[in-house]
Amino acid sequence: MKATPDPLLIALLRGEGADDADATDWRRAAAAARLEALEPWLLRHIAGNRTMAPDDVRERVRQAAVRLTARALALAAELRGILRALGAAGIACAPLRGLALAERLYGDACARPAGDIDLLVRRADLDAVEATLSTLGFRAVDRHAGFAREFSYTLEMARDAHGGIVVEPHWTLAYPPFVDAVDMARVWTRCRAGHVIGEPALLLAPEAMLLNLCLHLVHKAPDIPLLWVLDIDRLVRQQSDTIDWDELIELARGARLERQLAAGLHCAAGLLHTPLPPAVMRALDTAPGSLDRLLGADSGVDGREGLALLFALRGVRRRARYAVRLLFPSPGFMALEYGVSGRGALALAYGRRARHMVWEGLKGTTRLLRHI
Repeated sequence: MKATPDPLLIALLRGEGADDADATDWRRAAAAARLEALEPWLLRHIAGNRTMAPDDVRERVRQAAVRLTARALALAAELRGILRALGAAGIACAPLRGLALAERLYGDACARPAGDIDLLVRRADLDAVEATLSTLGFRAVDRHAGFAREFSYTLEMARDAHGGIVVEPHWTLAYPPFVDAVDMARVWTRCRAGHVIGEPALLLAPEAMLLNLCLHLVHKAPDIPLLWVLDIDRLVRQQSDTIDWDELIELARGARLERQLAAGLHCAAGLLHTPLPPAVMRALDTAPGSLDRLLGADSGVDGREGLALLFALRGVRRRARYAVRLLFPSPGFMALEYGVSGRGALALAYGRRARHMVWEGLKGTTRLLRHI
């Protein structure tokens, strides 16, 4: 979300009137909604409110929403099978974001776009999760064998169906270099039994969900769609009476993630006027440290996150092993992430990746040294 958000779209998200908007304003808002992953939301808003949106805008948004709904239905079919298989294997699972979030915050699994399927599972269950997903036709994709388990926060498994389905079993709510910082036993204890797309599943407590949404926002910044900010806003507005704010602060504080939580909440409050308890914001109001500046740098997640984790790792050999595997991942990973195959194309892609990440590392190191 680097560019200035469209003023009409922001006004609509805030619940403000649009009586003065003309056809040009609506067309700009519709174009912005496409970039911000908000076309399904905009369609529902137009249909549920008396607006003067032109017919061509209504039709454009409707067609886009139909395409996104088709994708959501395909993901729902996959998630349904996954939840059944994990349940039969006795594996605890709490779906993250995506379809589960759409149902919980928007009332419909198709009301919010989703690119893949994110699951929260226990770290001790990773072998069983991978084996169960393999029986459903999913194959593991990793930079190198064992890399994700040692250095990352999620496995990645893919299946060539419905245009490609990726499932990411997370074992933490956080992202590198804070993967092991969150008290996940505390998170699991506060989960409750429920249903996602009609299947039994565990549901995160609102505090854990809010922490994950804020951490995900910071993790991907600055390339974040407004949809992710709206998620935070809707969660706070809809469940403000059930959010245990003291629990949220303690969960973040125990992991030393107060700054990241505050950044996500400030983003929602600044853009959408999300009503946040002043006492909560005062408790989280601390100046960012050097590592936070590094994580907030204007660079790709892979380069920024990779550098942050490199600084956090202990031991020269472990750092060296991590750096080499990060720079030169497996051909299977390159094929999935970059769509390249064949020796020549792979060689060029590896070269570009190495140059990019070294450059980002140099820039990040320079920024870090300036703030030490």
